[in-house]
This record gives sequence, structure tokens and C-alpha cells, in this order.
Amino acid sequence: MRTIYTIALFLSLVLSSQAQVDTSVLLISKVSFQPQFELSDGNLIKLMGYTKTLSAPILLPSPTLEFEEGDSVNLSFWNLSQGAPHTIHLHGLDVDQANDGVPNLSFDVSHDDTGSYYFKASHPGTYLYHCHVASVLHVQAGMYGMLIVRPKNSPNLTWENGYAFNSERAWLMSEVDTFWHADSLINHTWDAQNPMQYILPYKPQHFLVNGQSEAQLSAMPYSASVGEKVYLRLANIGYYGNRIIFPAGLNANVVSSDGRPLPSAAQSDTLEIYPGERYGVLLEANSEFTDDIEVEYVDLNTQSVANTQNVLVTIEGFLEVDEFKNDLLAYPNPATNVVNLPYSGSWTVVSITGNLVGELSSSSKVFDIRFLSAGTYLLKSNENNGVTTRLTVLK
Repeated sequence: MRTIYTIALFLSLVLSSQAQVDTSVLLISKVSFQPQFELSDGNLIKLMGYTKTLSAPILLPSPTLEFEEGDSVNLSFWNLSQGAPHTIHLHGLDVDQANDGVPNLSFDVSHDDTGSYYFKASHPGTYLYHCHVASVLHVQAGMYGMLIVRPKNSPNLTWENGYAFNSERAWLMSEVDTFWHADSLINHTWDAQNPMQYILPYKPQHFLVNGQSEAQLSAMPYSASVGEKVYLRLANIGYYGNRIIFPAGLNANVVSSDGRPLPSAAQSDTLEIYPGERYGVLLEANSEFTDDIEVEYVDLNTQSVANTQNVLVTIEGFLEVDEFKNDLLAYPNPATNVVNLPYSGSWTVVSITGNLVGELSSSSKVFDIRFLSAGTYLLKSNENNGVTTRLTVLK
């Protein structure tokens, strides 16, 4: 089945034929003539940025672009910024030089002009896009967003034959120096013969996760259930380094870097992300708790921590296991001495209160449960994509 998606100003069209998926997306670059983006202290700033429609407000970050592995993408670009030319640089994607969005090697798009970038989404992963004209200024002004490529027909895998997960989140870190958002910089004139822009030293006052900071982050807490596998996509488009510190109870495993799988997962509760880098982290709690994920912003000149943002972590309840095919149920259930499970190997045992109890192991599908006290448990296969079932034990 071949499906063509066109997202344009007033048109959304779906066609079918026989081949791969082709995807066309339109992005519009704009500049805000009045301060309109609200920071955590209530002040408003002007932005440059990308939107998908004329009427959409400019936000930080710009819209996330999502594709499937194998998609042939036509990324159309319409510049309505009233001033400088812009591009779309596809940061980390395997594209040819002509479509990479670096002005002198590719092309730029002047005000009220259009252009198109063509690429094939060859590798599932986490990427970025941003303007590469006067990029130090234009990225800070707001011309950036995340780009995600998912494995074809497998939205709950990191990549083909990769790690399975139950839910997914994406965090893009950046900063704002409000003095860089003055009208003289955001709405600057452009001289192709003299493209130098003079700006103040960079001293950000606001440190963002998905465009939010401080009290605003209370609206985006990290919440999950015991046993829920969460794939967290992390990227840094700011000019400071990031140090992500996870609670030990999340059992963080780093599985990908810059759009490619790591040879093996690296378990660590601390991850450093430098400007332009992206990582994929699998998180899975085995008990209920409340804590914070800390995001430190490190001045790369002094190596000092300039700011720390906190995202509340709440782990409560258990991954829903109400619906199973009959061949996936433990039996007998309730059980006393032994239980039959659908797979041999090892199974993790978690109490209904979220505490790790131990592990069942058998080379057959019959497991000895005499060590378990009376109660209700969650049994999770350590293979077979973490299949989970409930078991009640009677004594």
C-alpha cells in the first residue's frame, strides 16, 4: 500500500497505489512582531520559528516532525519571516549535500520564496532540524524542532528487532537569553554581502525542557506505572551542556546515541548531553515512588552548573494486564505450590504493592512458587518482550 500525505495550508490529501510511503510536509518560517511567547516569569518575548500553518502561533520548540522508516520525504519550506533568508538543516539525518540546509553548500530561501528538501528516512532514531543561516542567532531565536523516525509498522520498538516499550516521551532541552530576542535581532535586516550579526555575550536567564521551565514544568510530570517500559528521547539544541540525573528507581538504560543503536545498553543514572546530541533511554520502575528527574545546565566555558530544572516523577499503580489471550494466563490461578506459565526461562515477581520479590526460573513451563507468601503478584517474563500476568497465591 502506498500512501501520500500532503500537509499544506488548506489541503490534506490521501492517495493510494503500490509502493513505499511518500510523505510531504510544509513548514512556514515566521517572526513575531509583538512579544507573544510567555516565559516562566510571565514575561513575553519575540521569536523566529517554524509552524505548519499561517495561523499557528510560534512556539518553542517548533512542531515535532514524525516519519516512518523507509518514507521518502518532501519537506517543503515557505519563508514568511519578512527579513533574513532561512534554511532547514536536517541535523543527524543521512541526506545528500544539496538537501542538508547549509546555505553555501545547499541553498537558502528568501522572504516569500519557497524551497523543498528531499530525503529518505533510512534509520529509526531521534534527530533535530533547525535554521543554518546565522545559525547561532536563528537557533536561539526559536528556529528548531525535533524530528523522529520510527521503525516501519512497529511504533513500540526502538528499531527493528530492538527494544520493546509501552509508552514514549521526548524532551528537547534549550535556553533563552532574553537580550537576544530584541527587535533589532529577531527582526533584523539582511545584507547578503555583509551577513555578520553583532550580538551580546550569551547569558541565558531561562532554561527549558520542551519550551517550559520552573513552575511550568508541573504541567508535564513524568508519570508511569510499575513495570511500564518508557522510551525517553532526549536532545539538546541549546548552547549549554545538559546533565540528566535519573532516580535510581527508574533503572535507566541508555540504548541509542545520535540516531543509532548502541552495541549494548549502558545502565547509568546520569547522562551528559552536549549541544546537538540525542540519546534514547529506556526507563522501567519496579516499585512505586515519587522523586525528580534533574536536568542540569552546564556552562561549557566554566564547567559550572548554571541552573537545575526538576521534572516530578510519580510511579504508582501497575501496568494494565486485564486483557490476555487464554494461552498467556498463569494456571492454576490461584495457585499454591507450582504454576504453569506460557514461557520457560525467568520471570520477575513483583508484589501488588510494587516491591520486587524475586525471580522464578525454570527450563520448562512449570515454576515452583512455594517460596511465595499468600498474596497477589505480577509476573513479568524477562524474555518475550516482558509479557506480564497476574498470579494469586494461596497457602
